[in-house]
Amino acid sequence: MTIIETEHLILRTWKEEDIEPMTAIDKDPLVCKYFPALGNREATLAFIKGNTEFYHQHGFMFYAVELKSTHEMIGFIGLKRPSFEAHFTPAIEIGWRLASKHWNKGYATEGAKVALNYGFNQLNLDEIVSFTVVDNIPSRRIMEKIGMHHNPTDDFDHPKLAQGNPLRRHVLYRLCKIDYLY
Repeated sequence: MTIIETEHLILRTWKEEDIEPMTAIDKDPLVCKYFPALGNREATLAFIKGNTEFYHQHGFMFYAVELKSTHEMIGFIGLKRPSFEAHFTPAIEIGWRLASKHWNKGYATEGAKVALNYGFNQLNLDEIVSFTVVDNIPSRRIMEKIGMHHNPTDDFDHPKLAQGNPLRRHVLYRLCKIDYLY
């Protein structure tokens, strides 16, 4: 079911045929550069199932994304609650993961902007957060392009990563509805 359409993208609920392309995305070393490990089919299935359950409970999720022009499923973009406790939770997170062959085409920014709009104007959220590994400059640039703000005092150690893991330190970006410009 289509939730949001943009000029180039369709954000929609997940389908059975999304499992294999999303698994391939989750196994891509470029995509997983800032993750503790490469994905696998079982983890992808659990991710899709968890998102679908979250959608049925809350009415939003990390949506499957397809290109309008070809209907190729290229990853996900959307909103969800983080699955861990930190100083900023409970919160609603905006997130994305796209196939590396579709990077640098503006798709993540385009989809994230409509996800923010949906969160603030349809779901009436007061704030949306995003976070990533400190060195993940591409994702940080998207966060900045969509108007999110970083305060270094918000940075945190991801509680699901072990002490000493080089990916443990994360930056937190925020955007409040009153600062939303779109």
